Amino acid sequence: CFCNPGACQWFLQLSNSDIRKQYEAGHICSDYNDLIDGLPTGAVRVSFGFMTRKHDVDKFISMIEECYLSTPAERLNLIDISKLPKALQHIPQKIKPQLKEICIYPIKSCGAFKIKDSWPITTTGLLYDRGWMVVDASGMALTQKHHSRLCLIKPIIYRDKGSMELTFCGMKSVNVGLEMTAEETSFINTSLCQSKVCDDLVAGYDCGDKVASWL
Repeated sequence: CFCNPGACQWFLQLSNSDIRKQYEAGHICSDYNDLIDGLPTGAVRVSFGFMTRKHDVDKFISMIEECYLSTPAERLNLIDISKLPKALQHIPQKIKPQLKEICIYPIKSCGAFKIKDSWPITTTGLLYDRGWMVVDASGMALTQKHHSRLCLIKPIIYRDKGSMELTFCGMKSVNVGLEMTAEETSFINTSLCQSKVCDDLVAGYDCGDKVASWL
C-alpha cells in the first residue's frame, strides 16, 4: 500500500481489525488481492515532481479511463495474456463474467431452489419465483429481518408432479400444489388474503391449514 501502511489505512478508513483480517486472509504487499470481504486492500499513489510533464499526466489520466472507467469487457480486451507471467495467465479467464447457476426463491424470505435445466419465463420473471409468502395472523408478510430461521425452509419444486415440497431440518416435509384448480380457487375465494409487501398491497390465496400448521 504505497510503502506507507498507516497513511493507506487512514485514507481507506480501515480499522485495525480490518487490517488484521486482511493479513489473516493471506494479503501481503504487492499481491493481487484488491478486495477482501468487500474492503479494499490498498491504493495507488501517484507522485508529481519537478520532472513531471503534461504528457505524463495525460498518460496517467488515459490509464484511469481505460482501466477503471471502461466496461469489464473492454478492460479484458486490453490484457495481453502472452505477456503475463505464467503464474498470472489464469487471471483474465478467471475474471470473465460467468453464469454459474440460476436460483429462484419460490417463497419470500425462504431458501433458494436451484434450477438444473431449462425454465419458463413469464411476464413477471422466472416461473414460481416469489410466488408464495408466509404471513402472520394479521396478514403481514414475515421476513428474515425478524424471523431469520425462514432461510432454513428449503422448497423443492416438482414441475412434473405440479407440487412444491417444503423441507426443514428435523421435520417431516409438507407439499403445496403449484397451481390451484377452479374448484379450489372458488372454495378458497372466501379466505382471500390481503397482505403488504414493501408498502404495496397484494392479494393471495390461503394454501390451507395443513401447511399453516407445519409452518
